Amino acid sequence: MMRECDIAVYGLGVMGSSLAKNMISHGFSVAVYSKDPGERQRFEAEQGHYHICSTVKEMLDQLKSPRCIFLMITAGEPVDSVLEELEWYLKPGDVVLDGGNSYYRDTKRRYEWSLKRNICYLGVGVSGGEQGALHGPSMMAGGSREGWEKTRHILQTIAAHVGEKPCCAYIGSDGAGHYVKMVHNGIEYGILQLLAEAWYFMKHSLHMTEKEITESFISWKNGKLDSYLVEISIRVLQKKDSDGTFLVDKILDVAGQKGTGKWTVLEGIERGVYLPTIYEAVSARNFSAKKELRSAGKEILHGSGQKVEMENPGKVIGDALLLGILLCYSQGLELIVKAAGEEQWEIDPEKLIAVWKNGCIIRSRLLEEIGQVHVTEKHPLLLDPVFSCQEELEPALRQINEKAVLSGIALPGMASALHYYDYYRMAQMPVNFIQALRDCFGAHTYQRVDVPGAFHTRWEE
Repeated sequence: MMRECDIAVYGLGVMGSSLAKNMISHGFSVAVYSKDPGERQRFEAEQGHYHICSTVKEMLDQLKSPRCIFLMITAGEPVDSVLEELEWYLKPGDVVLDGGNSYYRDTKRRYEWSLKRNICYLGVGVSGGEQGALHGPSMMAGGSREGWEKTRHILQTIAAHVGEKPCCAYIGSDGAGHYVKMVHNGIEYGILQLLAEAWYFMKHSLHMTEKEITESFISWKNGKLDSYLVEISIRVLQKKDSDGTFLVDKILDVAGQKGTGKWTVLEGIERGVYLPTIYEAVSARNFSAKKELRSAGKEILHGSGQKVEMENPGKVIGDALLLGILLCYSQGLELIVKAAGEEQWEIDPEKLIAVWKNGCIIRSRLLEEIGQVHVTEKHPLLLDPVFSCQEELEPALRQINEKAVLSGIALPGMASALHYYDYYRMAQMPVNFIQALRDCFGAHTYQRVDVPGAFHTRWEE
């Protein structure tokens, strides 16, 4: 058989088929395979009979050497299962790329597996959804440097671009690519929560009309809040159901999640990085599942329900949102920098931010300014002079939290963003009181501000 294909795509779900079509549209010869005959038939109906393979061996037999296989399948056990299947056919120097949302520790394990077999393994974070995969995603590659060099031409060609620069880069060894994609998703969780809270506050606390709310979002889109998520928020706000009413009001207030947000939060806890807004975003989705309890609580629990007013709400809420989103980026980058140091990944935050500037879900105008900051563990984004605008935005974040408390609605994303901001302003925290209590009941000792060493006090004396 003639070996003519540049790359294979294994998995023809929404993302896999879109990525394969993207490669084909850029002139690459692509072999495609799926275990699901329905997916193969659907791809053939859309694309024609284009190197559609019915077995793994047939797929591999069509590839040029070294063979490159891009897995676009469900994360977790399915990836291990496919690797076991491929192992029978793979040769030293072949490249396997995992483009799913795999847990970075799984990717590290698979990378070690590949080294023993002289196979090049890459964990590639792919962001942009179906349209991004089709027209140009943002991609974060980690793992084998050799594998990256063998596939970078294809990856950087099909990626989104900013001018001539591709939004695709090698991030670091073993699990680095999937790690930064995980944190990207955590930041996304936080921003989505803040956008939802801004909408909810305008609708239920200020009782603004749909037209007024939409106009506010449009004004944000035309300013510093210009981003993909604000852009599609406008689309969501304007979409009407078949009966002429707004569709968003008919959607059940129970949110799904795939797990990357939870992984990000757990990483923050394990590495000692404060991620309050991302944590609250994950927790809010968890709590949204308690619909019946929330409905019961509405009838039983009492609290403030004052009517509140706000002068120039579009400007105030927009400023609060801008600072909140900036703080989400700050939290995520703080975690990435900490992990890079502990895992010995040579991640360049500026290069990573450049990858996020187009194609990905969290792309925004803010990243132009964030990209100017050299973020390190001792120099977080929040403290850089580039963001002296915080002084102007901070009163707005306080005001929306104050009004929310008075009107009796929960805005955990906005509140946590303010907590993050204020914690960075607190040279003195109340944990000295906690240390005293811990020493009192458990003899855990404490340190003093005036004398070095560990101390224990007999508090009962």
